[in-house]
Amino acid sequence: MTGIALQVEALSKSFPIGAAKLGSDETLLTQAVNGSAEALRRLIGRGPKREPPALHWALRDINFQVREGEVVGVIGHNGSGKSTLLKILSRITAPTSGSVRVRGRLASLLEVGTGFHPDLSGRENVFLNAAILGLKREEIRRRFDAIVDFSGIGTFIDTPVRNYSSGMKVRLGFAVAAHLEPDVLLIDEVLAVGDAAFQQRCLERIEQVGAAGRTILYVSHQLASVSRLSQRSVLLTGGRIAFDGPTLQTIRHYEEHIGGFQSNRRWDDPVQAPGDDCVRLRSVQLLSGGEPVSGPVDVRKPIQLRLRYEVFESGLPILPSVHLYDFSGTPVVSGVDNHPEWHGQARAAGVYETVAVFPGNLFNEGSFQVAVALSTLDPFRSHAYVHNALAFSLYDPMEGDSTRGQYRGDLKGYLRPALDWQTAKVSA
Repeated sequence: MTGIALQVEALSKSFPIGAAKLGSDETLLTQAVNGSAEALRRLIGRGPKREPPALHWALRDINFQVREGEVVGVIGHNGSGKSTLLKILSRITAPTSGSVRVRGRLASLLEVGTGFHPDLSGRENVFLNAAILGLKREEIRRRFDAIVDFSGIGTFIDTPVRNYSSGMKVRLGFAVAAHLEPDVLLIDEVLAVGDAAFQQRCLERIEQVGAAGRTILYVSHQLASVSRLSQRSVLLTGGRIAFDGPTLQTIRHYEEHIGGFQSNRRWDDPVQAPGDDCVRLRSVQLLSGGEPVSGPVDVRKPIQLRLRYEVFESGLPILPSVHLYDFSGTPVVSGVDNHPEWHGQARAAGVYETVAVFPGNLFNEGSFQVAVALSTLDPFRSHAYVHNALAFSLYDPMEGDSTRGQYRGDLKGYLRPALDWQTAKVSA
């Protein structure tokens, strides 16, 4: 296992369907007592014979490995098996079959307050968690101030954890897990509880931990953070691995085959179409090079967003607009139709088509949601707004003729426009 921090082989996990608290969540003593009682009833012929319960396989034949110092993302829909996988890796839940091998000390941050004793203070829980990880008291003392400072709950560090809010538990839990420097760190979807500023600090801390050579398995629905933190990701669906590879390719596979990305929407029934008695949206469509978008789009190519809408009331200065967001809901860019032929001009009743063109070599790689709106001006009035109208993703073929040139490293941000670069030699 040299160089391998985490090895998962033929891992499967099943749960009885419709049974009350059976299997993995019971203690060994409870399972033994319940099993003995059931056997005794069968032996003396009392009690109804029970059919074996139907099984739900949360995980089925999972195989992968994570090398030392690798940061790996895990993505997938709710119910795909992500949290079950991390609970097995954390030894919270036992597998039905298969094996897991971990090299070194492992720490996990799976759910709000996991591993905290509610009757102990925050200070006592920090020392308890660190002791479980095998740290000596002096090591804990050296890191204690940094943990408390990062968590931002110093005023309440000696208050029992049962009195903490969910956000305070997440803050302290993350601070403990990230500052005790385990060899392997497992992180579930916990950052959604904190505020935006704390989430940003957490992401920066995860980057620091990864840069220090620690192994991280990061589960999240926020594809932007997964693409930021991990070079490789695993996609789970139906308890199986659907894809395992570079993060961008994994996200593209998720979008195309599982995520249900829409690049074309129509409302044939005008009564059901977004809008009101003044104007209604009839269709929105994404195109690239004049062709309908199907799958990820090359960052070098322009994208056309076509809106078709019907104006019922003459004399209205209709204002179409488009708005792009990332998948965490952060605004990326907005645009309004300011063409002088139509902007602020009254329109006759009828069906109109407006096309907004995003030039090639404008966006960075990533995934975006499209919102569209129809409004009028003076006074402003919103007639139609569809938040998740469409979605698309962009990729860079890495052929050297995009705005990244020959650079192969990570480029931050949502935009990567074609700037006007000028260089001159000014001396020998």
